[in-house]
Amino acid sequence: MTRVSKTGKRRGFTLIELLVVIAIIGVLIALLLPAVQAAREAARRAQCTNNLKQLGLAAQNYLGAVGCLPMGMSIQRSAANPGAGLWTNASAFVPLLQYAEQTQTYNACNMDCNIFDFQNTTINAFGWSTLWCPSDRGVERAQTIDYVLTGFTPLFPMNYASYAGNAGTWFTYQFGGRPTLDNMTGVFYSKSSVKMSDITDGTSNTMAFGERGHSIMAPGDQPYWHWWTSGNYGDTVYTTFWPMNPTKKIKNMSSGTQGDANVYVESASSLHPGGCNFAFMDGSVKFLKETMDCWQNVPSNTPAGAPVGVTQTTASDGYQIWVLAPNTKIGVYQKLSTKAGAEVINQADY
Repeated sequence: MTRVSKTGKRRGFTLIELLVVIAIIGVLIALLLPAVQAAREAARRAQCTNNLKQLGLAAQNYLGAVGCLPMGMSIQRSAANPGAGLWTNASAFVPLLQYAEQTQTYNACNMDCNIFDFQNTTINAFGWSTLWCPSDRGVERAQTIDYVLTGFTPLFPMNYASYAGNAGTWFTYQFGGRPTLDNMTGVFYSKSSVKMSDITDGTSNTMAFGERGHSIMAPGDQPYWHWWTSGNYGDTVYTTFWPMNPTKKIKNMSSGTQGDANVYVESASSLHPGGCNFAFMDGSVKFLKETMDCWQNVPSNTPAGAPVGVTQTTASDGYQIWVLAPNTKIGVYQKLSTKAGAEVINQADY
């Protein structure tokens, strides 16, 4: 007897079932995406930390070989335009090249010329990846710049940096004499030559380098700030005069010198959420939160945004220096930027 098989009609997914499955997949992706993004940012922050460690190690090697840290900014006449007088010259990053396995690039620099003379085209065009925070997207893009000083016709090449040296709680005029330079509180500034013995606050409580996010600026401003070879204050040196990430905290200030301009380009900042990475003079790297204790900046003060209790006076060399009124509140953020402030710092505060 032949068995007759009974087969029913094959049934597929209905449209409603298919839409439900798609919706579930969408929800799962939405739940996983923040975790994936957080993991990527953690990896970028780790790479940023490593970059700062490399800079800190190079600074220590330089310090051991030379006896002091490199100048935050040197000044030199242009070989192409000597009548222009003394001008901003190389940043601290240039001499650090030879202590960071970049000796060949350092040897391409002609020290007989200003860093912006055409003889130094090669080093300006060199992109040093150690200076690029991976969260600071776009900092790795080289630009060609108009520069009227030193004979590039009509443009010269430039690369950029996500990091800067610590000048301390303020800047003073970069070409000033000894009285103005003695007013500086950090470790990298114009004509500086800071020795380890000068850092009496302790190496673990003194910043060496910090972040400064290049891509936060408007696209039209990005080509003209944070030049990696330039020692100018808007390029490779930062101050704690304003809080880190100042554009989030200080209103009515443009991004442009100390006063109500350049507040952004002269301050520490980053593309990491919640704060910035800083290398310290003991070789450590710490992530400092932007909510940490800081002195109070007042936009209406003169210069605009000057902290409460901080004023200017004229030094014997004719340049302006900064003065702290008695009992002025010094924020923990500012204390960490001074090399010899004799402040008491509790590590629990940061």
